[in-house]
Amino acid sequence: PWREYHCHFARPRPAILQPLSPPLYPLVLMRRSRRSRTSAAESTSSSHLAESTSSAQGEAAPPSPDLVALLAAVNGDERLVESIERHRFGESAEALCARFARARAGSLPKALAMLRRDMERREERGFADLRAMSAAQVLSLSPSRDGSDGGALRDRLLGEWNPTGLLGRDYAGRPVLYRNFSRTRLWDVPLPLSALLKYNEWVSERLAASMGDVGKWTIVIDVANMGAVQCLHPTHLAFCKGLARTDAAHYPERLGRLLLINAPAVFEKFWNAFKAVLDPNTVAKIDILGSGPAVQRRLAELMPPEILPLALGGKATLSLAGLDPALPSLPPSAPVFDVVATRSSRGSGIACVAVYDCEEEPSPQAEE
Repeated sequence: PWREYHCHFARPRPAILQPLSPPLYPLVLMRRSRRSRTSAAESTSSSHLAESTSSAQGEAAPPSPDLVALLAAVNGDERLVESIERHRFGESAEALCARFARARAGSLPKALAMLRRDMERREERGFADLRAMSAAQVLSLSPSRDGSDGGALRDRLLGEWNPTGLLGRDYAGRPVLYRNFSRTRLWDVPLPLSALLKYNEWVSERLAASMGDVGKWTIVIDVANMGAVQCLHPTHLAFCKGLARTDAAHYPERLGRLLLINAPAVFEKFWNAFKAVLDPNTVAKIDILGSGPAVQRRLAELMPPEILPLALGGKATLSLAGLDPALPSLPPSAPVFDVVATRSSRGSGIACVAVYDCEEEPSPQAEE
């Protein structure tokens, strides 16, 4: 059954667009569905996969004038080139620049300034060292007011203040990060605000590392039973604004979708105060959902229901596995994408694509 594959590579670039270092061209092995043997189905499937591959690398086809100009400016700054090499990790230098070019489209000075500030901040705050740490190590960087060590603070964060977990992949192939702020009361957390913001930087760095620094992510934030004191407390507002500024400055074009679920009525006032600091393009990617069946329907449209936490009707038990390098990683034989459902614009059918670890074939149950 594995006799037919399609291999998709990135389109060759003109000389002016040669990246700063050899990029990691994507190679996707896809078994054609037995029900998609016609030439029309092959064309549709191939075009969808090629589009998703190009999108995952953050590249346009053909490259935009903004990207051409930004790459030319970057290549003229040796110090910036060296900094990009230290902090791009699994992402090609061209793909990294493309994210900043899109974030400040139409303005080379703004895109270049944003990229420089990002690299300077990463150097100053040691982002490369931060992503290699465990959660306990990050939380122990600042002394706690009650003398708790990093391990105890991590356990309280996960069990009480901010349950967090990497759930799996949505139907677009993006990693899904779940964070629960229902019981978050930052005035009870014995750490300064700067330490909590640094922990969030670690979460974002580890999330990027979990997907090889390629593509976008989906965030699910649960705010069930959040009261007015939590929503409007100055510490919480300062924390959320800090999160928004950090993510906008250092992770442009990473957010695919953000879902705020189980939002109480009082949350509207908080949201109106908070969204003022967000980029309009970011606001367009955010869904505010109440509670009840509407939440389940919306989540089911975006991701397999079984990857959700138990409280949302899924089967996942929250932990930092897949994020924290001190914990076991996902099994190497697990699918990279559980199932990717692509709705064709040319027909009513759904083409299901499964992408597996290439070292072994899937089980008969997985194939079915």
